[in-house]
Amino acid sequence: MKGVRGILWACLLLLLPGMALATPQAPAMTQAEVCELLSAEPAQRARFEQEKQVAGLAQPLKSSGEVLLVRGQGLWWHQQQPFELALSLTAQRMSQQVGQGPVQVIDNPQLLEFSGMMLALFGSDEQALARYFALDFHSTEQGWTLVLTPRAAPLNKVFTNLTLSGGQQLDRLVIADRQGDETRIHFSDWQRVNLPLAAEEQAHFAP
Repeated sequence: MKGVRGILWACLLLLLPGMALATPQAPAMTQAEVCELLSAEPAQRARFEQEKQVAGLAQPLKSSGEVLLVRGQGLWWHQQQPFELALSLTAQRMSQQVGQGPVQVIDNPQLLEFSGMMLALFGSDEQALARYFALDFHSTEQGWTLVLTPRAAPLNKVFTNLTLSGGQQLDRLVIADRQGDETRIHFSDWQRVNLPLAAEEQAHFAP
């Protein structure tokens, strides 16, 4: 369990998301409207900047890169700084590659469950999210917030909660873990991606 927990946390550090706020005085959105908005495009890419505040460290650990989300295919997380690392998630497979090294396929059943959770999270799949988390949604004219509290192991052994917030896009993700650390991820420059994908991009989701 300890090894799985460590890999879960490492994967979430790589994955876990920009600061376009909702239009001032816009009507508050419902949870269903937010999920519909975030899942409207079949394929999107964005930039991310991540900070992890670790107890005992004066400065947060920082990383940045890009993410590609294709509904029905998967999620590709490409960290570019401070070193290159790519993580690919599909419904059947999780793999990672450090720099130009070999691709490592991860087939642990608990990690594949984690992969499904991440696809639900980034895909705004409300029914799937409800299997993993208790959902607490709030919305005002300034934007919306969705707090996810894990329901069961292994997620509730690693994370206290995950908080998503935004306006017309998913702008911010804050992850609180059981060790008292916090990871903050900001997304920016969301762009629609035309389908079919280019061959290089399609290769990220190859079986």
